[in-house]
Amino acid sequence: MTQDSIFIGGGGEGYGVAETLLLKYGNRHGLIAGATGTGKTITMQIMAEEFSRAGVPVFLTDIKGDVSGMAMPGTPRDSFQRRADTIGLDALHYEAMPVTFWDLFGEFGHPVRTTVADMGPLLLSRILELTDAQEGVINVAFRLADEEGWPILDLDDLRAMLQFLSDNQREMSARYGNVTTASIGAIQRRLLVLENQGATQFFGEPALDIRDLMRPDPPRGTAGSTCCTPSG
Repeated sequence: MTQDSIFIGGGGEGYGVAETLLLKYGNRHGLIAGATGTGKTITMQIMAEEFSRAGVPVFLTDIKGDVSGMAMPGTPRDSFQRRADTIGLDALHYEAMPVTFWDLFGEFGHPVRTTVADMGPLLLSRILELTDAQEGVINVAFRLADEEGWPILDLDDLRAMLQFLSDNQREMSARYGNVTTASIGAIQRRLLVLENQGATQFFGEPALDIRDLMRPDPPRGTAGSTCCTPSG
């Protein structure tokens, strides 16, 4: 590998000849395709490792945990060395990569969280599968929170807003449009279902900061790879 390229693979007709990707083309769209067992996952892992060595942050959505082994150094084997010779990999490294596991439930890795306010009324309504009338109530709650400076960070905050709308239904209806107790009750029931599915751990602070994905790894002097593996 040179400073301006990363190792991708090799073999096939170009036996023993390494195939590389110029780093300046690393921001292009790409597709790794092939039948089962042809090396798609390994190719993805190699690219993640090589990008990390080059100082490029990597984010992988690894549902099955196939590439989680990058977090630990490998064990040297003769078969690995023979394969490295076949694909033209000059230096076979056995080292741990800087990996951070992102966990939606915050049980086995770095928690992935957001606030209800950051989620927004539209996306939240879609998640709750609300009707148009119920979505209207959610929009009223968010508008009122913005006007009054009341933060909606977690589900308890949203429930408090809904309770306020219920307690002041006549005034809220005159101010923003029809706000019915039936719609409020339906939203509260949907929130209970969402909470039972583990949403309490997802909504709240600190919210995910996209800059966390580009945190450098000081010992290596390069950016860390990031792997998202859901728990449970």
